[in-house]
Amino acid sequence: MTMLSAEAFEPWSFAVRKFFKAVFEPRPSEEVAKLVRETLGEKEVAMYVHIPFCTGTCTFCPYARRPVARNELEHVLSKYFRALATELRIYSEILGGEELRIVDLHVGGGTPSLVPGRYWRFFLEELTSRFDAEPRLAIEANPEDLRDEGRAHDLVDSGVNEVSLGIQTFNPRLLRILGRRHSVEDSLRAIDNLRQAGCDYINIDLMYAIPGETLDDWVKDLDNASNLNVDEITCYPTLVTRGTPGYELMKRGALPPQPSMRTFRKMVYACEDLLSRRGFRGVEIYGYSRREGWKYFTVNYEMEGPLIGLGAGAMGFTGGFEYQNTCFPEHYVSRLIDGKLPIAGCRRVSVRERAVRYVVCRLFICRELSKKSFSRKFGRSFDELIGKSGFGFVLRVMKLLNYVEERGDVVSLTRKGLFEAHRACWAFVLNVPCRITEEFMKSPWPSRVEIP
Repeated sequence: MTMLSAEAFEPWSFAVRKFFKAVFEPRPSEEVAKLVRETLGEKEVAMYVHIPFCTGTCTFCPYARRPVARNELEHVLSKYFRALATELRIYSEILGGEELRIVDLHVGGGTPSLVPGRYWRFFLEELTSRFDAEPRLAIEANPEDLRDEGRAHDLVDSGVNEVSLGIQTFNPRLLRILGRRHSVEDSLRAIDNLRQAGCDYINIDLMYAIPGETLDDWVKDLDNASNLNVDEITCYPTLVTRGTPGYELMKRGALPPQPSMRTFRKMVYACEDLLSRRGFRGVEIYGYSRREGWKYFTVNYEMEGPLIGLGAGAMGFTGGFEYQNTCFPEHYVSRLIDGKLPIAGCRRVSVRERAVRYVVCRLFICRELSKKSFSRKFGRSFDELIGKSGFGFVLRVMKLLNYVEERGDVVSLTRKGLFEAHRACWAFVLNVPCRITEEFMKSPWPSRVEIP
């Protein structure tokens, strides 16, 4: 039975496990503050806020999450947003907030669209009082939270001007397999409500390679999506990670099999070809935008930095220092009540590792890499940092196989290399960030976490 777990993406999973080794350990608060301050070398940074609360559990969700009843939400959010304000204050004191500019603000989860607008207004007031910040406020949303016109207006009026809507599929049967709680009608109504409320940018997420899905099902989803009044379409394969309900269901044979690897490949190119014909430009290997100069906040900052992560389950990366907040909301709040950062584990990141992450992000995700931009970023040549490394050997093999091509100082993915980039990307996601979350969800304060 096909299952898009880490084992499905060999030999890339083997390469990730070989080249990427990370050990996260707790450190005293004073040492953490010093490392954050010393390693954040740029004045323009992004910020990520994690809202872990959900009213249900999706079949394949790998993220830090905490189920909460709607009648308990107000009490939970009140405590949580006070803790977020404290975390903001601590970072402002560590970094000298007025000297930093927050250029992007992304809120993920969990389910950020459960949060009423007054909390976003409170958070933005706290943010702008401590940092130089007029960022785009972008949040992830579930369609069932925005099927009411008033909720959409409440979010937009509170400062939300970009929304990524988790539609996932227009097929009711596949929505049930994914454990989603919205209907197709909810998805369409949510888009209309956001537009009427004046939302500047709308991205929709689609999932493919869903158990029981055919190529024709996927093409129909792409066709439906491309006819909607949206700015970007992001297409993710259904990855099966340990620690999710879907993993156990797939192992027991309680769900239909996923499409074969051959069909998965056809799905990747169906996305590329159909959306390109409909006026969407590939801005990443999985993201397609028809708004020139804009794309929804992506993994770039997580891979390249600098990124300040706030909230239970958030990860931050200054460039030379990476940290993971505790994934347990009650421990997150408690630690901040004590005036301490809620970091459960952290590690130093070498210049060479950051360089590899930059190359992977630019070439394998954003489709092309400029060696001149690389040199400006790192103050050293591409050949010096990457060329003679094991990763440099991988790139040379990819060039021989016509997966990448080099013109002048720019290295780009070829059409042939697009699917290989998908395989490499999802091998990394399954073996690194998903594994990190999996391990940190076992204990609020682990003594050591080794990845992969």
